[in-house]
Amino acid sequence: MKAGWERISLGDVCEFDKRQGLHKNLLYVGLEHIESHTGKFIGSTDPIEVKSSTFKFTTEHVLYGRLRPYLNKVLAPDFTGHCSTEIFPLKPCTNLSREFLQYWLLSNAVVEKIDATCTGARMPRANMNDVLNFEFLLPPLPEQQRIVGILDEAFEGIATAKANAEKNLQNARALFESHLQAVFSERGEGWGERHLGDNTLLEIVDGDRGVNYPKADDFLEEGHCLFMNTKNVRPDGFDFESTMFITEEKDNLLRKGKLKRDDVVMTTRGTIGNIGHYSEDVPFQNIRINSGMLIFRPNKSSLLPSFLFEMLRSEIVKDQIRNQTTGAAQPQLPIKTLVNFKIPVPKKLEDQHAIVKKLRAFEPETQRLESIYQQKITALDALKKSLLDQAFRGEL
Repeated sequence: MKAGWERISLGDVCEFDKRQGLHKNLLYVGLEHIESHTGKFIGSTDPIEVKSSTFKFTTEHVLYGRLRPYLNKVLAPDFTGHCSTEIFPLKPCTNLSREFLQYWLLSNAVVEKIDATCTGARMPRANMNDVLNFEFLLPPLPEQQRIVGILDEAFEGIATAKANAEKNLQNARALFESHLQAVFSERGEGWGERHLGDNTLLEIVDGDRGVNYPKADDFLEEGHCLFMNTKNVRPDGFDFESTMFITEEKDNLLRKGKLKRDDVVMTTRGTIGNIGHYSEDVPFQNIRINSGMLIFRPNKSSLLPSFLFEMLRSEIVKDQIRNQTTGAAQPQLPIKTLVNFKIPVPKKLEDQHAIVKKLRAFEPETQRLESIYQQKITALDALKKSLLDQAFRGEL
């Protein structure tokens, strides 16, 4: 331990200060108003009254969100207000810097340790009495202030660099989307406007939603038939990092919703418009969609599956999705709506193939740029965690 630092319990230098009541004319802080991992307030600066009891706090407190502590919601408010009872106001003693305490609570090691105290499977809450008993290394106050100053400056730089990387990532994605839009806007002779409900162009297949639809205990880590979940269908194709399966017997009980090679899948409930192409590259021989997806089965004499995939991720279709999606709590896009969507289609398959080839020649470069910026964002997040760990080991 660094010279001058004391090994104590957190409860020796701070306490809960839960002044509960019905508070008026004060700014309100709910869990949704604290940004995860950053300590930023993202709520309203106008006074808000709530019907239930809340805790009052001042600029002397650190607010800690005890519900789902892995979300890492910690705030050192610069205003007086009231907060949800899922947020505990912690009041540090005079020998503990409020900002030093906030950074300590945000550190990865502490988040993991607090998370281990949780009870309740569906709504895990930290045991805050256990947290007060955690070992705490307390530097002298001037040393705390020096460490806070270093972290403030470093995190400001990291935030700026991350914002720039995120902007560049968005620009890389927008570059491909712009190219996609430009290619589909250059319509030559032989193009026609078709409806997705045109049975001569493609068939739309729903999933099986009957009595045999799999229940939670029907799913296996390995098995005969992959049963797709929403994580498997992303904006630009399939992702099989997380998978679940059903048995051959269960598969045989289901009627609709089984993929054939060259089918295209779209999500139509919750997250709308994610797509995947069941090409020969997909390693699973048996796949079924869940109830929040649809299968598009193209007539290959009129419509190339690869062209349909590219069209479905274009702004031509995305605009129609945005305009036609219904349901605020649970967005959905029913078949009866989708069949009226219009798409431009070249009559000649060789023209469709040429468009796909043009798009896919351009895509790897934008994917390379996306990968570079995503790696930079990941590295900046790791740097922030590393700095916090070093700070509370006395290495800054």
